[in-house]
Amino acid sequence: MNPKQKKEKKKTLAITGNPGVGKHTVAKLVADRLGPQTVTIDLNKLAIEHGAILKKTPRGLDVDVKKLARLVRERVRVSAGNNNDVLIVGHLVPYVVRPVDVDLVAVLRRSPYELVKTFAARRYSAEKSRENAASEILGVVFSDAFKAFGRRKVAEFDTTGRTPDKTADEIIQMLNKLLQKRAGVVDWLAMVAEKGDMQKFFDLGLKKGRKERMNDKGK
Repeated sequence: MNPKQKKEKKKTLAITGNPGVGKHTVAKLVADRLGPQTVTIDLNKLAIEHGAILKKTPRGLDVDVKKLARLVRERVRVSAGNNNDVLIVGHLVPYVVRPVDVDLVAVLRRSPYELVKTFAARRYSAEKSRENAASEILGVVFSDAFKAFGRRKVAEFDTTGRTPDKTADEIIQMLNKLLQKRAGVVDWLAMVAEKGDMQKFFDLGLKKGRKERMNDKGK
């Protein structure tokens, strides 16, 4: 085969972040931009469809991370063999995707003030709301992604007040190396502390939880 006719190496992109930051909405837009040959791996669906769920709890699903990691590796391998672009989406990206299998990890972030509204609309339990809000404030997913993939592969995107289309465009630009990566630029902890709302967020679930327990006793 003539070197000029050699197929262009396809890319693997991962989109991760806490619940409520817009992962799946942005992922769909990114997949549309990458083209119809893009293989999308939704980690939640993959785990459910292939029995990688250990148990269901009030806070969500407990996933068999080792099994899910094997499933992801196999699908990335097959997709690479078929010369497809691959898009992996889910909050478990830092724990089930190997660094060697991904070109860019986009970590979506969102203001905790906006997240609590989303959680309320989704009717999350008090405990689940508290844990997810605290996780976003502390930057748990970003920190874990940074440790797993390193500075060269991780980029951070603040989706607060931005359209999903804008975020999708920036991710594509970074994937194609047309935009410089940004990481470590979001600091919700400092913002919340400055506003004096630390207790508001970290006690949010505890207060709601007490009310829920009292309501349960009254039934």
